[in-house]
Amino acid sequence: MHVLKLLGGISSTVAIAAVVLGMSPVAASAAGPGTATSNLTNVSTGYVADSTGNAEATSNAEFTVMPGTLTLNQVPNVVLENTSVKSIASGNADLTVTDTAPTAGTAYDGNNNGTLNVTDYRGNSAGWSVTVGMGPFTSGSSTVSDATLTLDQTTGALDNTATAVPTSVKLSQSTVSNDWISNPQLLWDAAAGTGQGDNTATTAATSNLQITKQANIAAGTYDATLYWALQNAPAATTPAS
Repeated sequence: MHVLKLLGGISSTVAIAAVVLGMSPVAASAAGPGTATSNLTNVSTGYVADSTGNAEATSNAEFTVMPGTLTLNQVPNVVLENTSVKSIASGNADLTVTDTAPTAGTAYDGNNNGTLNVTDYRGNSAGWSVTVGMGPFTSGSSTVSDATLTLDQTTGALDNTATAVPTSVKLSQSTVSNDWISNPQLLWDAAAGTGQGDNTATTAATSNLQITKQANIAAGTYDATLYWALQNAPAATTPAS
């Protein structure tokens, strides 16, 4: 219970008269804490502490957390082991992933350590998703008729441990229209309430490329473009180019 304390020099008779007449007591004689209209910023004599009770005051502590961005920071190159015309011309070929760097190709964002990295510092825990698709393997005018890339990921550090890990996807050679892939696959889906912070995965050694028998395969170095897209919501749809 906050006790109203009267300033010295004001008689009880005057105080009683003020109450009877409906007048507000002098703010400076209050014990506090303050209100929006009467507080220590506009009561110069302060709140009174005496034998009847303490002087009490309240103040604010505050800070602001500024939002950041959702960003796709790293995408991996995927280089497969060498094979031979004999292997592809005479049967199906299964090529395992290596840790080497590509020697050709027209895509420039990939790293050679297999890293996929997404950071989400928006502060709304809205979730996000990553899709990936693969164009055709070509070498000059030669094209591989049928190939499927199995892309597996090993999860690294996740700031939010509730974030789902990437799934294994099988990427067939797909049509490229308007400089983007026609049917990307959902690789990583962070549901709402997850995905915030730093999220890293690495191309697993189990990733591989299956090439269907092609009797007219030409010798050469074949390259395909991988198309990565990060969307600002879970359950990805086909991303815009």
